[in-house]
Amino acid sequence: MARPLSLALLTLSALLLGHFTPPCEATNILYRDYDTLYAGYSLTQDNYKLTMEPDCNLVLYDNGRQIWSSKTGNEGRACRAKLERDGRLSIYPANGGNSIWNTEKPGSVSDADYALILQVDRNVVIYGPAKWETNTESTSIDDENPNNILGTNEILYAESSLTYGHYKMAMQVDCNLVVYDKGDAVWHTNTAGKGFRNCFLKMQSDGDLVIYSKNGRHRLWSSGTRVGGRKNYNLVLQPNGNVVIYGPAIFHTNTATMKSAIKGIAMVTEV
Repeated sequence: MARPLSLALLTLSALLLGHFTPPCEATNILYRDYDTLYAGYSLTQDNYKLTMEPDCNLVLYDNGRQIWSSKTGNEGRACRAKLERDGRLSIYPANGGNSIWNTEKPGSVSDADYALILQVDRNVVIYGPAKWETNTESTSIDDENPNNILGTNEILYAESSLTYGHYKMAMQVDCNLVVYDKGDAVWHTNTAGKGFRNCFLKMQSDGDLVIYSKNGRHRLWSSGTRVGGRKNYNLVLQPNGNVVIYGPAIFHTNTATMKSAIKGIAMVTEV
């Protein structure tokens, strides 16, 4: 499973050789293994901000008001937060060594892809391991305002897209779901012209990604990732062009507001 090589504004990314790139543009996702949240940098979502403070405290802010923290203030200087291979979020001191804090409960797989998301409902959630991917990873690109997440029970209607930089996942009017890289199709569901038009894509609470006919009566395609029960999953168009289903949730900060994380309809009409 490929991982993106860069995270956006207020986050620095560790490269394989241990060198660092300058901070890029804003994002609300911390990916496993390569992305690191360094002291003084944040994940952002609307008025919410998850900040790795210079005193080693990881703090969630709502309009500048602290609503959650790791309670590790003054336990060091210039710490960093990293999402581990087992899905735990850990805080490490600047000089290395053992972590001073982690989310304790590991994921079910010790070497798999996980993602931490600062959601629109103000909750910080770790999802994983990854269930499915398009295997379309390429070079990474920064995007100040990506529209790259389809959450649980959200719908992507015909002529609408998820976007990140020059990457796009489009639900086409001919019912084909296509991933584009600079306008070139690099992956698709091969469902064009299957006798339907104006289909829609749904990220279901059972973990399955499904293309339905306009009336919702016919399933044209699915990711084949259905599991038992109803939980939260996210389809993410990553900064490297790979599309991945993450879930279910294995940790959250319990800071959700009354506003649901599920926006109901994810629709970005092409102009």
